[in-house]
Amino acid sequence: MDRVKLQELLVLLKQDEYRTASQLASRLGVSEKTVRTGLHELDRQLAENGGRVTSKARFGYHLEITDQDQFEKYQSETAVDGSIPDSGQARSEYLLAYLLFRREYVKIEQLCDFIYVSKTTLSHYLKSVEDILRRYRLSIERRPNYGIKIRGEEFDMRRLISDYFIKRHCLEGVDISHQEEEMAALARQVRKLMANYEVHLSEISFENFVDYTYVAWKRMKAGYYLKMDRENLPEIGVKEQAFIQELLGILAKEKGISCTQDEENYLLLYLAGKRMIGNIVENDSNFVIHEQTDRLALEMIRLVDHDFHMDFLKNFEMRMTLNQHLVPFDVRMRYDIPLKNPMLQEIKEKYSLAYQMSGVSCSVLKEYYHREIPEDEVGYFALIFELALEKGDLERRLDILVVCSTGKGTSRLLKYKYEQEFSEFLNSIYVCDLIGLESFDLSLVDYIFTTVPITMKVSVPIVEVGMFLGTEDIQRVTDVLRFGSNGDIIRRYYGPARFLSHVPVGSKEDVLKYICDVIEKQELVDNDFYDLVLERETYIQMDYGNMITLPHPNQIASEESFAYVAVLERPMVWNNLPVQVILLTSIGRKGDKEKERQRFYETTARFALSREAVSQLIQAPEYEVLVRQLKK
Repeated sequence: MDRVKLQELLVLLKQDEYRTASQLASRLGVSEKTVRTGLHELDRQLAENGGRVTSKARFGYHLEITDQDQFEKYQSETAVDGSIPDSGQARSEYLLAYLLFRREYVKIEQLCDFIYVSKTTLSHYLKSVEDILRRYRLSIERRPNYGIKIRGEEFDMRRLISDYFIKRHCLEGVDISHQEEEMAALARQVRKLMANYEVHLSEISFENFVDYTYVAWKRMKAGYYLKMDRENLPEIGVKEQAFIQELLGILAKEKGISCTQDEENYLLLYLAGKRMIGNIVENDSNFVIHEQTDRLALEMIRLVDHDFHMDFLKNFEMRMTLNQHLVPFDVRMRYDIPLKNPMLQEIKEKYSLAYQMSGVSCSVLKEYYHREIPEDEVGYFALIFELALEKGDLERRLDILVVCSTGKGTSRLLKYKYEQEFSEFLNSIYVCDLIGLESFDLSLVDYIFTTVPITMKVSVPIVEVGMFLGTEDIQRVTDVLRFGSNGDIIRRYYGPARFLSHVPVGSKEDVLKYICDVIEKQELVDNDFYDLVLERETYIQMDYGNMITLPHPNQIASEESFAYVAVLERPMVWNNLPVQVILLTSIGRKGDKEKERQRFYETTARFALSREAVSQLIQAPEYEVLVRQLKK
């Protein structure tokens, strides 16, 4: 018996029932003698590959698997159809693609024959298929005597097809050159129409739009159409409507498909949902901001102002940018249009404070839409907050005091050098010697830069520099003026007495009470400090996923600003996530300078978003380890 027939014979053998030589011969179209010879050869091969062929008088032959992994490896290596992948995961995805384009039910036996596997192995593959389907709100429907089929909304099926078989090219061994040529031609056509109609998309949004349009074309060609509720459709610009109508007209003519109004509406929604920050054209008469959108933008800004004590409410440009971003965001949320953020990890690492602010502000949107805001979307909102923070940095210039031990002439020269090198960061530059420092009003300045050692205790950060401002000195001063000093922030807000290790685990309330009791003994806080911390926990919960949580009171409730870090004895569940580090912050009534407070938030957010930094502290819960991680 040749290899193909031998593989077919293996597929026909069952684990849960016996089959006679006559039945097998009839299915294969060969003699019973040939079947018996093949069964003997198959048993010999299976003996070394996790299985065996057993027989029972008057019942027939039966497949027995002794090692599932070894048996599946044997099946992969002996597959006779070159188009069927070898690995288990790839076969699951191959099976998924097959089922997605099957309108009618398909029987289990047919699927076994299709990918040359046993019923047991097929069941294993179907579990993997169902895991994928669940992520897209799809499922497998089973009907006795009919078989199985995929059940769910057409749009969700298209999302799955786009993610797995367009973006990721999951079908191993399948020639996709024809698909790539078709998509390249479609992309050229879309770009041409975008130019004609002055429709603007970012490169990422353009790629996603082409992917979706390609899948829509293929699904319509196969007879699958979308159905959608046409009520409450957002306003779509005239240019966009004309662009989509011409695009669908071209597809209908060249590809022989019939486009429905629902398909046109959804493509319009997909286009509207892909518009991003910076893609709204100035003076675009079709771009409308509704009162509800502006209300959401204001609530987001107010919440960030309340939580971070940042004065963003006066930033009209930021408010308008949020408004512009919320319009396509609303389309994506209401019609469940995904938008991937390829910069997400970089945003978390480089713009940690902005990401933290975005996470807090999105609690407004979570309440409005009654669903979680995707992490990709949180990342895009973070870019808006980062832009506001950076512009604020440019507007907030610093006042410094330069201390030297030489005469007035040299002091004037030194002041001139600082003006020349650091003018973009500075507002006022004061100069004095050590004697003048004793009577100088330090509330006027943010930093002291000195060419001589200062032994007296002062309330302002000190940076020692050389008299002639060499290359290294210039870089050092620039870094301090631009980014501040982590060491200063740690000394100001953190401290050895504010670090708690081996904190006992109980309920969330128990742990917070333990920490707040320590705070009340060491800090000047309001009598309801603990209650205010609990109050804040009830309505804003930002999940970091790094074994850390950052509670704080719902309003200013302490005289001084501080940060307490508590490491628990073991992990506990906190807002449905495992947590072992609690970083409790409080901004005080005594005025922190805004730039210093921002630097504190940046340092804290960068630490909280770093999985490695939090992990290092958990492994070695010591104050020195915390300081090292905060300084990174």
